[in-house]
Amino acid sequence: MDRVLISVEHFGDLPEYLPLATRYNLGLELQEFSEPSVLDGDWRSLLDQYQQALAGFTGMLSMHGAYIDLASGSPDMRLVALTRERYLHNLEIGRELGVKYIDFHANYLPLVDHPNYLPGWMERQVTFWTPLAEQAEKYGIVLLLENMWEPDPTIINRIFARIPSPYLKACLDVGHATLYSRLPLSAWITALGENIVYTHLHNNHGDTDVHLAFGDGVIDFPEILATLRALPQPPLFSLELPDLESIKASLPYLQLTA
Repeated sequence: MDRVLISVEHFGDLPEYLPLATRYNLGLELQEFSEPSVLDGDWRSLLDQYQQALAGFTGMLSMHGAYIDLASGSPDMRLVALTRERYLHNLEIGRELGVKYIDFHANYLPLVDHPNYLPGWMERQVTFWTPLAEQAEKYGIVLLLENMWEPDPTIINRIFARIPSPYLKACLDVGHATLYSRLPLSAWITALGENIVYTHLHNNHGDTDVHLAFGDGVIDFPEILATLRALPQPPLFSLELPDLESIKASLPYLQLTA
C-alpha cells in the first residue's frame, strides 16, 4: 500500500479534510505555518487550535516550512540569518505538533550564470544545513530539501553527499521538475534514488505551476507512481493539491486501504 498524505492549506479546511484522512488512513501536510503573516502574527493561538483539532488524529503529520523570498544559499548573510530564523521557528512549531517531516525549498537560481555561483551556493548550503540537521535530529524530525527551480537533480544531491544525515533528505516535487527541468522525471528519480523519502504530487500543463489533479495535465501519473513504487524504499506521497475535489479525483491512482 502507498503511504499518502494530503496537504491542508488553512486551519479552516480541517473539518472537511480530517474525515477523508481518517477514512483512507492518510496523513496530513500542514502548510499554514509557511506563511510570513502567520509566523509574524499570533502563530501560538493557531498552533493551539491545530493541537486541539488533531488531538485524536493518529495519521502521520508533516509541515511545509517557510519559503517566500528566502534563500539559504545566498551570499547576503543578513538574508541567510532571516532564513535560519524562519526555519528554526518552523522546527519549534513542528516539534510541538509532533510532525515527522518539514519541507523546505532549496531555491537554487538557475538564471544566475556566474561561474562562481554554484560552487559558492553549495558551500553556503553545507554551512547552513549542517547545524539545522543536527537540531532536527534532536527533535526526531527529518528536514526535506524540495526542488523548485533546479534544472538538474545533481545540484541538490551534492548537498546530501556533503551532509550524509538521515535527517536531511529530498522531497521530489514532480510538478516543479516537469516545469523547470529538461530532464525526464525518471532521470530525477534515478539520480536522487535513496535520498527521496517524500514527494509532492500534482499535475500541470507544462507551462504554469497550477497544481492540478493527477489526471488533468501532462504528467503520466500511472507511470511515475510505478517508478516511485519500484524504489527499494518507496517514498511518501503527499498530494499537494488546492482543494478536496482535486484530492478526491486523484485518490483512485493510489493504492489505499479504507
